[in-house]
Amino acid sequence: MDRDGAKRLRALLADLEQDTSILEDTVSELRATVPGYEDIPADSVRDSARRNLALSIRTLQEGRAPGPEEIEEPRTLMEERMGQGVSIVSVLAGFRLSMSVILRHLLDLAPRHGVPPERALDFSTLLWTLGDTFTTQAVVVHRDRSIARAVADSARRTHWIRDAVIGGLDRTALVAGAGTYDIPLDRPVRAVRALANPEAAADPADRLQDWAERAGVRMLTAPRGEGAVGILMDGVGSPAEARGLTIALGSPVPLTEVGESFTVSSRVLEAAQRVGRTGVVDLEALSWRMGIHSSPETTRLLLDKHVVPVLEEGTFGELVIEALNAYLDHGLNIPHAAASIPVHVNTLRYRLKRYRELTGGNLHDLETLIEASWALAAHRVSSPATKVPPRR
Repeated sequence: MDRDGAKRLRALLADLEQDTSILEDTVSELRATVPGYEDIPADSVRDSARRNLALSIRTLQEGRAPGPEEIEEPRTLMEERMGQGVSIVSVLAGFRLSMSVILRHLLDLAPRHGVPPERALDFSTLLWTLGDTFTTQAVVVHRDRSIARAVADSARRTHWIRDAVIGGLDRTALVAGAGTYDIPLDRPVRAVRALANPEAAADPADRLQDWAERAGVRMLTAPRGEGAVGILMDGVGSPAEARGLTIALGSPVPLTEVGESFTVSSRVLEAAQRVGRTGVVDLEALSWRMGIHSSPETTRLLLDKHVVPVLEEGTFGELVIEALNAYLDHGLNIPHAAASIPVHVNTLRYRLKRYRELTGGNLHDLETLIEASWALAAHRVSSPATKVPPRR
């Protein structure tokens, strides 16, 4: 550019900078035509228009559009407008409108300063290139901020779920969270605890949510320790396999009592682990098995009565235990029990006979059947409370 052309450009840009109608036109047109700007304060719009004008003048002075890393205006604008609840679509539309107003005034002023049409076209190209850079950077800022907001929202959601189920929130916080996460207050919910089976590699919270979706129920889930917790808002739904999980359901209660339901689900989970149960379990499913953990004295008594004398027979004793398990698991049906092992029915009868001789238990007596079931369920898992000592 020659000296005369540079002088005309400086005069043009000085007039453009002093043209306050650019700001007022931007405010009125934005608030009238771009959704989301109706309630944005005029001073806020005026400030952003002023920044856009300064950026445009700088670009025209330098004769090139800046790179994305050279401008902070997109970040300033996006953070301000997102904080005001304006969508990115409207923010970008608003910026394009602001640049259109600037360009319109620039082209009106250009002839007065003797700027030839081809030079004015160069100015237009520069400003639209600037607009493309601005838009690209604004989209990046929006993405980064949206991700950060999503992470923060997820963290708040996780903490609320954890605090809710363990009874760490007061009524006000519970009700507020219910509104945020669409939890009903007019029907019962259940606290849920889940633990991944040893062979499962995926995150327990993800697996729990996957189960809820397959079962057709609504549930809020969150990781907790090595497992997961949740708030179940419907019934247990359609049967769905709990892949790689033990899912313990608490009792149905109002949301304000979900801490009590969590206590129940914790007991159910611990009892299920004690007896080797996986999948979906609750008080009804475990029934008397809940007592194996909660009454260790009874468990020890019944193990000593129905299991220890048998295991003292060594390998043969283990076969007797296997036969007794099969007999109880198949509703006292000897042919079915024998086929499940599999052994001949006479072999099964002999092993049951030896059980009676070793323990004195009568398998036609209801009390013996209950006690033997309890003892065998406790024996299936190896824990300090139920482990049977080795034969001496």
